[in-house]
Amino acid sequence: MPIENYLLSGENILFWSDFQVTHEEAKYKIYITNLRLLLYNETGLVFKKEEIITESFRQITALQFSEQGAINKRGILKFASNKGEVRLVGPVNGMRGLFKAIQKQTLDPYPSNPLSDPDYE
Repeated sequence: MPIENYLLSGENILFWSDFQVTHEEAKYKIYITNLRLLLYNETGLVFKKEEIITESFRQITALQFSEQGAINKRGILKFASNKGEVRLVGPVNGMRGLFKAIQKQTLDPYPSNPLSDPDYE
């Protein structure tokens, strides 16, 4: 998987999209790791070019999901960060799952295990 070339030491993929999302008129696959959100795009048949956009979960300050359309429903995921607002559009069910996965990481991006805490009784 080419995305593994961009993972940091100790970073693990928790969720990936089997669909493409649109961001600023380009198509991306989404990967959620234990540390960040990655948008990955690969173009070209012979001479491949890769583009990757990353966003740390610590930087995400707001998250919104909505549906658009009557027959061809699309899911719209927006989030705010210190870089500005990001808008992702894709299949409604896939985007709903993506929303939940990002929400889980932003609520507790570094979960701790109380049983391993020496002060836990």
